[in-house]
Formats: sequence, C-alpha cells, structure tokens
Amino acid sequence: MNTTLHSLITNNINTLIRLPYSFVTITGIDAEKFLQGQFTCDIATITNEGLQFGTVNSPKGRMYGLFKIARIENGYLIRLETSTVEQFMTNISKYKVFFKCEIKINEHFSSYAYAPITNDDKNLPKRLNQLLKTDSEFVVRISENQSLFEIWSTDLTLAELTTNNDPESWFALETQLGIPELYSVTQDRFILQFLNLQELGAVSFKKGCYTGQEIIARMKFLGKLKKKMYLLSSSNKEIAEAGSDIYDENSKKCGLVVRSHWSDTTGSVTLGILNTSYSDSDDKVYLTPEKKYPFSVSQIGYDT
Repeated sequence: MNTTLHSLITNNINTLIRLPYSFVTITGIDAEKFLQGQFTCDIATITNEGLQFGTVNSPKGRMYGLFKIARIENGYLIRLETSTVEQFMTNISKYKVFFKCEIKINEHFSSYAYAPITNDDKNLPKRLNQLLKTDSEFVVRISENQSLFEIWSTDLTLAELTTNNDPESWFALETQLGIPELYSVTQDRFILQFLNLQELGAVSFKKGCYTGQEIIARMKFLGKLKKKMYLLSSSNKEIAEAGSDIYDENSKKCGLVVRSHWSDTTGSVTLGILNTSYSDSDDKVYLTPEKKYPFSVSQIGYDT
C-alpha cells in the first residue's frame, strides 16, 4: 500500500472494521467477453480508477449475485457477500465452458470498512466509487458527501491490527445510504430494479445481451415499476431478517426486507421493497404483524 496512505490508515486503526465478504477472481483472455454476456454492468467501461456495482441473474432475471467489481491484471476482482458465493460459483461456472478464463475464490483479500476520524484525507479517493490501488490493495469511496471508504487488502498487517470485527454500525450506515445487499436467503428472489440498483450504476441498458436481460430490459422499457426499495426508519431498536415480510397498519403483508440494521448513530434502519404507492404516502409500516414499533418510510436519494 502507498506508504502515506498506509500510515494514515494505521494511525486511525480504531476506525477500521473487518467485513464478512469473500472475493472471486475471473481471469484469462476471454474474461471480459465471458462476463459481458453474464453481468448486468458494462464490463468494457470498467477502468483501473473505478469500481462498479453489478448483478448476475437467472434467465428469469432474478439475482443470484450482487457484487462490486474492479479490474485487475488479466481479469477482474469481485467482492460478494460470503453466503452467496457458493451459488454464484456453481451457476456462473456453467456458462464458461466455451471461454478461456478461470474462476476461483481468492482467499488472499480481506475487506475493511474505514471511516477516518481525522480530516486529513488528501491521499484518499475524493469521488464516489473512485478507486485507488496498487497490485494488491484497493481503496474506494462509498459516499460522495461522507468520508466513508472500503478497503480491499492482502496486507496481513491490517488483519493483525484490526480489533473491531463487528460490522453492524457500518452496515447501518450503508443502509442509510440506500446500498442494498443480497444474502443466500434472498438469492433468486429479486429483480435488480426492485433494489434500486439502476440508480447505483449496476446495469447498462445499452450493452449487448446477458442472461436475464429480457426480463430486466422489459421492466425498463415496456413495464411500469410497481415496486422499489425504500428506507424504513425508527428510533426504537428493532431489526428483521433479510427476506422477511413487512406489514401495514392492518397487519397485512405489504413488502419484503432487503437488509436491516441498528446502530446508536442511525437508530433502526431497514431497506424494504414496497409498492411505489408509498412514495406519496405517510403511512407507517412494521417489521412484525404485532406492530410493536412503527417505521417511517422515505424515498432514497442517491449520490451522483
């Protein structure tokens, strides 16, 4: 890692949080061609200085992988939520038989959340999704307006120095920013537009064909989006499992939980898929049919 950057991070080591993610590398002369036919993002536009969201889907357009992807020598490095890796590897490997590329789990990289307590961030990325990297370290900014960063590193020193392995406070901040997550319990359940991923640059509607494109493109050009993801907030401490139901004032099911977290800073924050009618409504929703705590519903404004 850049010496100055490494010094800045280690001087603020108490703000570093180990994250439970896994990494996959896809390399080889046909890596770009192969992934262009599978991933929703435009692989050809990924530069050495940027990171992208993307999804990989079943023929029915349902996501079995939600990831961040960066370009590396001879291929790509992909970060996924750990519980989704097994199905990701099984499904995508079925399609590579005619392509000269290799797919493997990379156990050398670890992921860290980094929120520096100093304002001296001149050596850190300034723009949303801007990527600074060496051969084995990546630092990306995840918010345009807040000093929040994610580090991917093979540096064992960071692992040895990091004492905080509880990422809940970081996940709550991500949730507040409207960043969705996919877990094994929600694989094959969501179309990407339901998770607002078109707002995060996870899909190109101009690139060529990819698995699931017909469903995703139809939603864009021919259909009317009837569901999308909202931020649900409460000052009371209550969270729910991903994929569980959301309830309305009449205790009827009205949506699904994408992710749900709590921190002292954010309170209870949940990303939930609801009918778009909630955009113009002040109705409260609940995480249990017993309606213990009401959650306010708000639309999510994304950094651009």
